[in-house]
Amino acid sequence: MIKQSIARILSVELDRKDFLKAVGIGLVAATGVTQIVSTVAKQTSSSTASNQRVNLGYGASVYGGQATNR
Repeated sequence: MIKQSIARILSVELDRKDFLKAVGIGLVAATGVTQIVSTVAKQTSSSTASNQRVNLGYGASVYGGQATNR
């Protein structure tokens, strides 16, 4: 039964577009959608954190010492 299913799948002719679709779907299924989403979320959060540090601007830090809270 399984051999027949595999033989039927392998005997189907595909053009380049259909082949690339099948490979893409296979890659997504192999890696998992949750892994892709978590990777994108990490990249987004790290880029916004670095942007916040850069956007402090000139004069935003203490000159010549540490800040004291009064």
